[in-house]
Amino acid sequence: MGGTPRRPYPKEVWSPSGGWWSQPRLWKRNTVIAGLGAFAVVAFVFKKSAELEKRTIYPRVWIPSMMWSKQFKDNDDPYFQPPKSL
Repeated sequence: MGGTPRRPYPKEVWSPSGGWWSQPRLWKRNTVIAGLGAFAVVAFVFKKSAELEKRTIYPRVWIPSMMWSKQFKDNDDPYFQPPKSL
């Protein structure tokens, strides 16, 4: 029942994905670790990008980065104003 039997394969073959019929131990834990690592990298890049963001021209319409951009929260530049008419 259930498909064909597994065929013999050479034992000396190595592949990064684990070879034929791979069933790695602790795959759930490894997936969580990889996901947390990717999240940490993305969070760091997002934080650094938000810190360095500087707009020279005020956006014509609202954009999402206005929520976290320090430039729009602090209003540190008195000459940086929205346009009078759209």
